[in-house]
Amino acid sequence: MVFTRKGFSQVVGNALAGFGFAPEAPSIYEFPLELFLPGSDLTPIRENIDKVVYGLTKWEPKVKQKGVVEPGANIPVRGATYEEAVQNMNYLFLTNLWADGLPLLPATESRVNWILTGTDLSPSSVIGEGKVLTRGGIATVKQVAISLAMAGGRPEYLPVLIAAVEAMLKPPLRHQHWQPTTASTHPIVIVNGPAAKELRLNSGYGCLGPDPVHPAGASIGRALRLIQMNLGGALPGIGTMAIHGANRYTNIVFAEDEDGLPQGWKPLSVERGFAPGKNVVTVHAVEGTVNINGASTTTPEVISTALNRLAGFIGVPSDRYWSYGRQPDYPVGIALFARASAKGLADHGWSKEKVKAFLWENTKIPWSMVQKMGTAQEVETWLKNGAGAYVKGQPWPITLDPKNIMIVVAGGEQSGHMYWIQGGNGPVAATNAEIQLPARWKDLLKAAEGDLGPPPAF
Repeated sequence: MVFTRKGFSQVVGNALAGFGFAPEAPSIYEFPLELFLPGSDLTPIRENIDKVVYGLTKWEPKVKQKGVVEPGANIPVRGATYEEAVQNMNYLFLTNLWADGLPLLPATESRVNWILTGTDLSPSSVIGEGKVLTRGGIATVKQVAISLAMAGGRPEYLPVLIAAVEAMLKPPLRHQHWQPTTASTHPIVIVNGPAAKELRLNSGYGCLGPDPVHPAGASIGRALRLIQMNLGGALPGIGTMAIHGANRYTNIVFAEDEDGLPQGWKPLSVERGFAPGKNVVTVHAVEGTVNINGASTTTPEVISTALNRLAGFIGVPSDRYWSYGRQPDYPVGIALFARASAKGLADHGWSKEKVKAFLWENTKIPWSMVQKMGTAQEVETWLKNGAGAYVKGQPWPITLDPKNIMIVVAGGEQSGHMYWIQGGNGPVAATNAEIQLPARWKDLLKAAEGDLGPPPAF
């Protein structure tokens, strides 16, 4: 028997499917939204108590067999011309809730087989933990390749997408929390290693947006969203209750500008325990982004101004600081510096660690603001349990440890702006996965050069 508030029955159904229950199981009862308010009228419970008792004591599922639901056969779509057939396919996918609202490419058998040349894994191989929650569809290599084909991807993108899915499904990321929440949580994928540049992932100008010179991030991120929708059931108002969709069309996928890292600044992947030169994805869940003007780092004085501006934005009280800041490994957010800003910081003795320590110290939230904007019950619980860095009456750190403020170098050669990406709902930690390149990687890159022209020099 499941009790939920009005509007969430479809989300509950997805979650039940993820646990292996039949679609109609078990009994679900929706209560009005107002019932969850203090002092509300409990009449709906009294009037429906028989349904509740029945669900708890007598209900039995109609479907009692267990097994894996196999994918259906290919769907024929016709039209007077190829263009009409593609248009009809898109209409079909929209009416069946298989699409994201943007035009899709047909995932024909030949196109999917072409995408599959991007991996040495069997098409039937299950990626990582397998289940994409909350619906619980199984992420096989072929299912992932189908999504990439629909999103306009290429074979050389597949290893990064597979790694991103593997990382997304790891338990510390708790991706099952992303869909039921009303927050606009979505994944961010940061790629390190030589493969990032080879497959044309952007780490420079406009790296979080559209770029025909570096098209990989958009296709990989969009494919990841289609996986979340079609395997995980993340359909707005049905399987995901996000009030605002944020960056969910393509999520956020980009590379760190390793060529722009100043001396002494380690790549993000190395900070997280991987050897230099390894191809690695780092995946976290985030919610919002903000551009911060004034990132010049030419003198100690302007560095102080820039970092205090950044701290001012980061230090705006966020519910994530109350609800997840106590987690020892939860990144509360990601600060992006373009290479000129990073170089200026390093030239004046600022390591990544020193910048994090400054931001940690200067983003502490005044106790009066904690009382006004914090969740009182959570704050009192932390204090009662001995929260370490959290002391009643004292400025409140946004996280237990400065290491939980991620710093990534990306955004081109200028220094005019910084960027803050706020941590999202669900994770207790960010996750990583190594990118496994196929034996024919160089052949794939050569084919890409034939299709897209020479690789960009920046």
